Amino acid sequence: MQTSDRIIEAATRLIKKKGYRGVSTKAIATEAKVNESTIFRQFGSKQGILEAIIERHSDIPQFEKLLKEDATERPEIDLLHVSQQYRLFFHKHADIILIGIRDTGMLPELDRVLADPPVKLHSLLAEYFERLQKKKIIATQDARLTAMSFLSMCYGFQMSELIHRQYQSQLVTEEEFYKHSVSLFVKGILFQS
Repeated sequence: MQTSDRIIEAATRLIKKKGYRGVSTKAIATEAKVNESTIFRQFGSKQGILEAIIERHSDIPQFEKLLKEDATERPEIDLLHVSQQYRLFFHKHADIILIGIRDTGMLPELDRVLADPPVKLHSLLAEYFERLQKKKIIATQDARLTAMSFLSMCYGFQMSELIHRQYQSQLVTEEEFYKHSVSLFVKGILFQS
């Protein structure tokens, strides 16, 4: 395993346990079995490590592919694919998401780094909705708000699932929720002639 990978994995483990502020570069170096100077040489700072963690776990390229290259311009199909990727992201990266929640508001630079992927996803969705509006597939509306509505629906369900898994899974499965919710969402945005 490369040194940078060991540092990223060690930092992820420690930050998950103690929060971003509760972990020093010295502790990360000890956990990764490297000198502290190696951390600064490779990442510049503790924030640099966090940025590398988030970059490694970013699914933005997959979302970009779904909403641009692979888009069918049939919103129910495309948005179901996006919701599936969103679910996968939450399942694969629960640790990173929990780090973000744990330390929200403590450090503005940390909040900025953690906010970047959702902002990019919002932008991709807004562009997708604008494209469908121009083709008169969906009704004209504020694409930014439409994107935020869709993301809020997905985020709300996934956060509830992450926090209350044992209770929520008794009520409805992820698949049932997304199939039903995407269908309702699309009915609300379709172009009515």
